[in-house]
Amino acid sequence: MDWRAGEVRAEMMNIAVIGIGQIGGTIAQKLAHAGHNVSIANSKGVDGVRDFADKIGANACDLDTVGVGADVLILSVLTPAVADLPKSLWQGLSPDCVVVDTANYYPEFRDRPIDKIDNGMAESV
Repeated sequence: MDWRAGEVRAEMMNIAVIGIGQIGGTIAQKLAHAGHNVSIANSKGVDGVRDFADKIGANACDLDTVGVGADVLILSVLTPAVADLPKSLWQGLSPDCVVVDTANYYPEFRDRPIDKIDNGMAESV
């Protein structure tokens, strides 16, 4: 950013978004429209996100490859679904990739109980 010139220039980032519901879909759309390289995926595979990806100008991916080369990975899935994400997703991330989770754990309202979290483990673990 060049603050001296009174202008802010954003660098294009590679951003992966898992989940295209209200939160993930809105984030993906806004970031794609801002000029970032956005890749999206969900549990339904490439065909399950292709129409939405085409609509917003993003790349349709599967869960195994969505994070490859990502500067930022945004998780927008229910908390219990994080445990079901493939190990290859995590193995394909750069050690410098920032992971953002938009979920909140609601065991009484929406989510199935997760014993480790219910017994004091931080959700971020």
